[in-house]
Parts: sequence; structure tokens; C-alpha cells
Amino acid sequence: MTDYLDDDENLLENALLLFDGNRGVYVPQHFAEEMNREFISGVTSEQWAILESGPDHEWYWEAWDEVTNNAVLHDPDHDDMYLWQDGDLWAVPLESS
Repeated sequence: MTDYLDDDENLLENALLLFDGNRGVYVPQHFAEEMNREFISGVTSEQWAILESGPDHEWYWEAWDEVTNNAVLHDPDHDDMYLWQDGDLWAVPLESS
């Protein structure tokens, strides 16, 4: 999904901050524990379990990479969104408004 980053100078203009980067290596774990999975596609049950296990899990960062590349958030109040992390974790609209 990183194709969007090249074309959009105002990437975060319509983005939603999901988790502040002050959570550090625990951002993926908090994502797995706190997000409503009913509105997220592209994440397997195995990936959810790995992320919930925390950063000591052998496949934590691989699972997180797959999730950030494939997850789509289907927020009823917004357009479909993808994940983007620059320390902070953002939900970015798939199409610019």
C-alpha cells in the first residue's frame, strides 16, 4: 500500500491517529488488543494472535509488516483506510477526498 505515499503530499491531512508512537514496540500489540476486528479485513487469526503475544514473539515484526501491508479498515464513518506508521500509527483513506 505504500504506493499512496509517493503521490500524496498531504498524506495525513485526512488521516486518523490510531496510536501514538510513545507506545514504542507495543504499538502492534495495542492495535491487536484494542481495535474492533469486525471492521478490519486482510488480517488472519494467526496474525492477530501473534501480535497479541507481544514483541517477544518470534514472528511479531513479520506479522506486523504483513498487517500494515494488507489490512483495510472499514470505518462506517469514513472511507476505507489503510495503515501507515511513522512512529505513530495512522489510518489513511484509500482515496484522497
